This record gives sequence, C-alpha cells and structure tokens, in this order.
Amino acid sequence: MEKRPHLIFTTDVNGTTTPENSFAELVRPLGRNREMARHMAAYTSGERPFSQVLAPMADLARGVDRERLAAYAREMPLFPGAAETLDRLVASESVRARVALSTTGFAGLMTLVNRFRHHGRLLVAASPVLEDLLTPEERACLIRRVSREEDKVEVIRDLTAGADGPVLLFHVGDSLGDFPALEYVARSGGTGLAFCPNPALAHALEGLSAETRRRVAVIRPAHGDPPSWEPLAAVVAERLWTQARVEL
Repeated sequence: MEKRPHLIFTTDVNGTTTPENSFAELVRPLGRNREMARHMAAYTSGERPFSQVLAPMADLARGVDRERLAAYAREMPLFPGAAETLDRLVASESVRARVALSTTGFAGLMTLVNRFRHHGRLLVAASPVLEDLLTPEERACLIRRVSREEDKVEVIRDLTAGADGPVLLFHVGDSLGDFPALEYVARSGGTGLAFCPNPALAHALEGLSAETRRRVAVIRPAHGDPPSWEPLAAVVAERLWTQARVEL
C-alpha cells in the first residue's frame, strides 16, 4: 500500500496568522508598546537582523507575568480562516502532516497561543523569551529556538528529516524575516506563500530567479476586502492536488 505523502507546513505568526504586532500588544499594559514596535519594524523591514533586536525586545518583555501572557494568548485576534486552515491540515487523513508555528515571536506567548487557539495540536519554534512562564507540559511542543531569520529554514529541515516518502513543503510569511524560509521551500520544490508581503519582502522576492519565483504564491486581498486565509487555503488545496493528487 502506497504511503501517504508527508506535509510539512510552517507559518509565521505576527502579520501572518494575526493582524496584530503581538510583541507590542503583549507589553502595552507596561507602557512599552511603542518602543517594542520600533524594534519590530527595524527587523521586519530589514534595517536590522533579528539577532540584533532580540535582546532589547526580551528586556522590554520583562515584567510580563503568567496572567497577562495567558490573557493575551486567549484574545489575540487571528485572520479569518487561519485557525480553520491549520486545524484542517493537522486533521487531514490524506497526508502525514507536521504543522508548526515558526516565528520570531516569544516562545512563552506562541506556546499558549497553540494551547488556547489551536488545541495544542501544532508544533512551535519561537524566540527564547518568556519560556520560564510555561509548565514542562506546555514546553513539550517547542521544537527549536529561533534567534535569527535562517533558523526558520532549520525548522523545515528538522521536520523533513527522516521522511520516508514524498514531501510537500509550505511556508507562510509576510516580512523580510521569512524570506530565507520562503526561498528555501521554493528552491526545494515546495510552495512559498507570501501573505500580504510587506515592501521589503516583496522587493526581495523580485530578486529570485523566474523558476523559483513561480513557486512563491503572493496572497493579497482584492481591493477593499480585508485580509483572509481563504485564498491561501485555496492555493494549498490546489498544490496538494496537482503535486500529490490528494484532497485537503
């Protein structure tokens, strides 16, 4: 009997599954949201690598307690269709799915977002911030610490290691920090999903070869429509069918 294909699906979070800057919103009660947002903007625009803003962002997160962490994880808004799409991927019987939040977001927050919003069914790779507020059981979903953009590529390599059949690769991202993962997936024969890409990411994608560029789908809402994961899910379903003849 032919084995089901592997599906490796990784996604960024800030600006990708949530419209909010979770870094800034998490520390808003501490009055540090504007400074946090400045560091985030420097990173996502390519002005500074994430490795240079991680330490000051971690300092700004000091003082966030478990109560605030859990409250924001429960209330963090998600783009329409994001949770539903991830749930369908994890639950699919047509593929052997490994789905991960692969983000520079704080591990403490991303782990609780997984617990409260995704039923604890996802894997999490995130920056090593606020982990001390998690229980050992909650930390079990953490597969890698992300402290630089290229770590998102290593997450994909981790998830594909030991695959014993066809592998379908996807990565979703919105900013320049996702470019290494998007490029890697596209060059590996998978599908990059640039969701409402910011100007820095859009410019970087233009520099890819034509062949690689064809493997990156740019998802933008129609004029006047709010961003949604519904067109992204349609692209995923189409690629699964054309590449492996499986339905989501």
